[in-house]
Amino acid sequence: MGSMGATRAHSSMYRTCNIALLAVMALLLAGCAGGGGPMRGYFAGGSGEMQPIALGNIAAPSKIAGSLKSELRSTAQQRKISVVSGASATYTLRGYLATSPEGAGHKVAYIWDIMDKSNKRVHRILGEQLVPKKGADPWAGVSKSALSAIAGETMTDLAGWLQKQAPAARPVAAATQRSGATASTGRSGSYLALVPSVKGAPGDGRKSLTRAIKNQLASKGVKLASAKGNNVYTIAGKVKMGRPTGNKQTIAIEWQVSDPKGKNLGKVSQNNTIQKGSLDRSWGKAADAAAAAAADGIIKLLPRARR
Repeated sequence: MGSMGATRAHSSMYRTCNIALLAVMALLLAGCAGGGGPMRGYFAGGSGEMQPIALGNIAAPSKIAGSLKSELRSTAQQRKISVVSGASATYTLRGYLATSPEGAGHKVAYIWDIMDKSNKRVHRILGEQLVPKKGADPWAGVSKSALSAIAGETMTDLAGWLQKQAPAARPVAAATQRSGATASTGRSGSYLALVPSVKGAPGDGRKSLTRAIKNQLASKGVKLASAKGNNVYTIAGKVKMGRPTGNKQTIAIEWQVSDPKGKNLGKVSQNNTIQKGSLDRSWGKAADAAAAAAADGIIKLLPRARR
């Protein structure tokens, strides 16, 4: 997936983040920031007792999800991570899996959101695993060894991050930062954000994508406005669908951020090739996934929180 490469900042006030969007369920990626590529294991290191976690829902076929949970529990035990249930957990691990064709096989893309007790995402882990093609079902090639590899990578990253939280559970930025980036807290000071209806989206995308980005921003502490004003920043979304080629079609989503005077502060872009017509009716999880992927990049273009 070409969009998983390095991200470049074109200027201090103009940043573009290319983020992959899969046909049925978009692959969630962290928000963009200037310079460098994804920093896998960025929070690795540290020492101390790790906080207990719970295994939440995994968006994948039930058989795959069940087997992966077993692998995660086994690997967590090896990494000295305590897996508990319910209220006794400090964090909950929730997962999303999606498949896409890759050469002669398939690629399984996965992302894990680590949620705190208040149900806020405090960390994100992502990766991919190649599997062989076995018939028409893209999940048929996902073997026990493939799930074991996914669990191993996941728990290695999680253990490194948990060690950074010891001895107390300290909240961190909602997404893995990239090298050279200056993180924003995502909390609004005296400003508000206006999100007009997304333009150009097929199917129910205008409503579902607008609602999804509002929910994502609000969950990160950004206060929303219903009209323009002296302290209101505008986040305008636009979707552009390419012409179908065979059974494929390109999609591009842009989120333009402007200050109260209308000055362009930058944009966050998402683009990929999807199955033709897969978003012509209901966007479903794709709207939530695309919004989650874009939110952190958008926040970096908004004013810093006032302390």
